[in-house]
Amino acid sequence: PEAPPPPAGTRTPRVLLVEDNADYRKVLRYLLASHGYAVTEAADGADGLKAARAQPPDLALLDFEMPRMNGYELLLELRRRDETRKLPVVFLTGAAGRRHLKDLSLDVALFLDKPIMNAKVLEAVAGLLGAPPLPHGAPEPEPELAREPEPAPEPEPAFEENAEPDGADLLIEEQKKDHEEELAGLDVLANDSPIVNRINKILVQAVELGASDVHIEPQEKAILVRVRVDGTLRLLCRLPIALHTQVAARIKIMSNLIITERRRPQDGQVRAVIKGLKIEFRVSTIPSLYGEKVVMRILGGVKLKEHLEELQLSPRDLQVCAKALQSPHGLLLVTGPTGSGKSTTLYTMVRQLNQPDVNIMTAEDPVEYELAGITQVPVRANIGVTFEAVLRSFLRQDPDIMLVGEIRDLETAEIAVKAAITGHLVLSTLHTNSAPASVMRLTHMGLAPYQVADSLKLVVAQRLVRRICPECRAPAPATDEAVRIIGEAHRAKLAKASAGRGCAACRNSGYRGRMPLFEVMDVSTPELRALILSSASLDRLTKQAQAEGMRTLSDAALDAVAEGETTVDEARDIILSD
Repeated sequence: PEAPPPPAGTRTPRVLLVEDNADYRKVLRYLLASHGYAVTEAADGADGLKAARAQPPDLALLDFEMPRMNGYELLLELRRRDETRKLPVVFLTGAAGRRHLKDLSLDVALFLDKPIMNAKVLEAVAGLLGAPPLPHGAPEPEPELAREPEPAPEPEPAFEENAEPDGADLLIEEQKKDHEEELAGLDVLANDSPIVNRINKILVQAVELGASDVHIEPQEKAILVRVRVDGTLRLLCRLPIALHTQVAARIKIMSNLIITERRRPQDGQVRAVIKGLKIEFRVSTIPSLYGEKVVMRILGGVKLKEHLEELQLSPRDLQVCAKALQSPHGLLLVTGPTGSGKSTTLYTMVRQLNQPDVNIMTAEDPVEYELAGITQVPVRANIGVTFEAVLRSFLRQDPDIMLVGEIRDLETAEIAVKAAITGHLVLSTLHTNSAPASVMRLTHMGLAPYQVADSLKLVVAQRLVRRICPECRAPAPATDEAVRIIGEAHRAKLAKASAGRGCAACRNSGYRGRMPLFEVMDVSTPELRALILSSASLDRLTKQAQAEGMRTLSDAALDAVAEGETTVDEARDIILSD
């Protein structure tokens, strides 16, 4: 029999349904509407917030993991507004975060784990709102499971070239924790949540400034947001300390970390497209006195060099590097501390080698830049995908050229050297202070001197120093004290030093951008190989390399000072470390 019409004057309860899966949303909408409830639906948290403000509902059914604003952030926004502060909320927890969602002490009426029976949904809604009479002529739905359909493949997001800064400049790609690590493109800037917008603007500003890191540091009375630009930290903004929990939670949500874990450090990552560049933020959280400090390392924002000439090598160093890259086999190393530009140099070399007739494979932790036509393998030590394991697999993949992100241990060094000796060109990095010191490092790892002498072709040591702003550069000869510390023998070059006065172009810092300094050792002469075979000291290796034309990092720094490219203060540490 048909259901009687509702009594005149009876108000139909309204349910706000916020679910990003269109098929699942359609099932729930039909189910609720067929049982007499009015339904307002939204495909993401930001649209759900707008719908709640336009027409306050009597109940909200929220999915947890959604684009632009997830269910947790939407709930926080609803609780801030007087008209929705007491709104009953039911969470549909089909996301990876449902394991810890209940530990957040949220004001939530009920949690329903997907898949959800039709009867369970109706029971939950009726228990909170009461069961209205069925509308006239409404069909009774079949008693089937309201299961979440398989998600359809997302189309590739389109980008507008001339988008406004607060528009579609930031496309966050939140990660799904499965074997493929599928990424969904999400435009999150156009958002009603002030926290979401603020975090997004911080990331966009950091990339626009060319920052390498973002530091979010809770202090006693404020949150300091600092960015590392040209190797130096500078204050970007301050946020109220009351927002720290929400700021930390937002970043954890973006990087798929556990929101409720505040006692232990966590690591994650966020992928995004900003200003047309693919960016990856490596996220690290650590508990501190006033809350969790968050540091986000920015990878991939720098435009890669197309040719070796763009690396600013001297004519001799350029010739040596070009010759080494033409070798059919051998080991090529780039050395230096973290943040010295090793990756840029390595990728430039790989791009120079990338031709249709060669098979190039890379093992990286992480993959900083995506290169077309090259097989790039991310290292995941937590599941056994180490540099050693990947390199062993590479040898069965018929490679011509291999790039190893870093040689960290004897096992990786042995495989890299074996590959270099047996007909492969291998590129990698080491953490040493100079090019000759790389020889000592490899032998101290456990490699035999003959293995190093037989495989090593080239070592490039490098540093980055801040470049004097060309707009406000002025002569600034080194003081007598600086000459005394650095050495009287260098007085002539130090007398030609310059410095930046500070202007609008360099934000009154006196510097604009950074420049590389190189120390290039060509390991091809019989004399140098004989010294390696005899386990000669570092001093003897350095003197022989200098005799063959190598310019040390110290000399490169002094030349940069004399040419007015950098200041005495920037070059001093490099000069004194020699």
